Amino acid sequence: MNITKQDLLRILIPSKREAWIIIFLVLLVFVVFEGNLVYLRLTQETIFSDTKLQDSFSAQIDAIFADNKFANTASLVVFWAGVGLVAYSVIWSIHSFFAEARGEAEVGQKFINQSAKQDQLHRSLVQAGALAGIIALGLLSLNVTVPFFISMWTGGILTVGYELIFGSLQIIAGFIGMFVNFYLFKVLMDWIIILE
Repeated sequence: MNITKQDLLRILIPSKREAWIIIFLVLLVFVVFEGNLVYLRLTQETIFSDTKLQDSFSAQIDAIFADNKFANTASLVVFWAGVGLVAYSVIWSIHSFFAEARGEAEVGQKFINQSAKQDQLHRSLVQAGALAGIIALGLLSLNVTVPFFISMWTGGILTVGYELIFGSLQIIAGFIGMFVNFYLFKVLMDWIIILE
């Protein structure tokens, strides 16, 4: 198993595309978890914070979907079509993975000599270790790091009005921590891809 310096640089240094994907994922997590709080902080003491206005918005939306059977039916069709598309994509990708693995195993059994088998075993063990690392990092992220960074964002958003510098630093630290968290996933996945 020969890993070149170029392979190591490719693993450790994200390309521009990978960096933009990680930034997009961090922003997506931020919007999903903190979008409502940011909206409430921005609209605090404005006309949008009036509960009568918010109730009228929800009543208008309910009236559109309750009176218009086409809009109601269309939203259900779009929702179930999306669920079906996601289910089909997952099943298709699992089937493709196993079909490709079976094909590679058949070809590999015919044309690999003994030294290549040992190299393949070593690569497979490193790939299995990287996969175990991804699973462990995923569990650690879900239980510890992601909630910690989200709480940093929440604390920063809530304190920005009183302590601008401290709140801003908390939000920036949450973004940097979340970026590093996603970057570690990228490094482990690159190890698996390089060793194929």
